[in-house]
Amino acid sequence: MKFEKLAALGAVGVCFGVLALYALIAVVARPVPTGGMDGTNAVLTWISVAVPVLAIIAVHLVYAKLLLDESRVSRD
Repeated sequence: MKFEKLAALGAVGVCFGVLALYALIAVVARPVPTGGMDGTNAVLTWISVAVPVLAIIAVHLVYAKLLLDESRVSRD
């Protein structure tokens, strides 16, 4: 059986999962009037988490594209 398409779908699923994790971190680290982080530390947290998140998403999208291309080639 060919699992390239399933693996590509899994790579895209990882992208959505990492994006959801980033959204959770962004919500938790937002400044609120009742306490928590101040605005400067919240922005620093968002930026410092965004860099590896974007790198992980980019690598997984490239990997998904390679897997989809491979599934088209192996099918022919």
